[in-house]
Amino acid sequence: MKKIIENRQELFPEEKEMPLAKYYYNYPFYDLPEDVKAKVYGPPMEPKDAIPPERFIDWLLPVGQYNNHENGYCMLPDGTGYVCTYMKIPEEVDPRKMFWYMRWLNIHSKSMVLGHGNLRYKIWNPADHFDHYFVNWVDASDGIFTTESLDIGGGERQYNTIRHSFSLRDYGLTDERIAALSTDTYRVKDTSDWESFDFPGAHLTLGQIRPRPEGGWERRSVEWIGWRPSQGKLIREYVTPCDEDYLRKVANHTLVEWYHMMTFINDLYDEYAGQPEDAD
Repeated sequence: MKKIIENRQELFPEEKEMPLAKYYYNYPFYDLPEDVKAKVYGPPMEPKDAIPPERFIDWLLPVGQYNNHENGYCMLPDGTGYVCTYMKIPEEVDPRKMFWYMRWLNIHSKSMVLGHGNLRYKIWNPADHFDHYFVNWVDASDGIFTTESLDIGGGERQYNTIRHSFSLRDYGLTDERIAALSTDTYRVKDTSDWESFDFPGAHLTLGQIRPRPEGGWERRSVEWIGWRPSQGKLIREYVTPCDEDYLRKVANHTLVEWYHMMTFINDLYDEYAGQPEDAD
């Protein structure tokens, strides 16, 4: 039997009145499957099996190819961190609905109160998520702002993150490599993100939502903790906090929220994709 996560933040009265609130309360918030949780909380992977930051583009793989560890974490010899996650997307979920949601959640609806966060984001992880919006309130060109915690409602402070987009072409992703990574129905992105915080440090990130050879889709992600891109080079951010406990929290938080999205995304899309962008 699946274990239910009981921790949920209390919504503001205005949020409880919104039609969207049913996606916060009416969908079970499950813990990870036991086999996945064993990976997240088991021994760290060997650093030799991690893709080193200086070769981060090599993490991108053609459809059907995988690294030795798709769910795992470790501290690297230079003192930075590495964490990767993997999830099969249920066959009944069209990935286009996920992409729609990842843009839609940046837009505060008309009845949301400034300072009360973003209910569209809270439904994704009721224990940890608070706010999410475009920095310029229009699009992602100036970054995406997030307020969240990582401990599944354990009481740690919420912190602020800004995700900054950058071009992978500046770091060695060529047209030839893009063609080799893509298929007739899928094209690898030539951009990714890095993260800055309300504390010193940075994370470098990559992700793929791609077809599975046997049918359906899958999601892969990876973070290098303590690195950021800048003008075609990687910059080491020595003050970035990181240890094995932190890496486990990153992996667990990431997987919990993506598994949870699969429980509501079809219903959410069917109800809201055709409504005005500011619909409650």
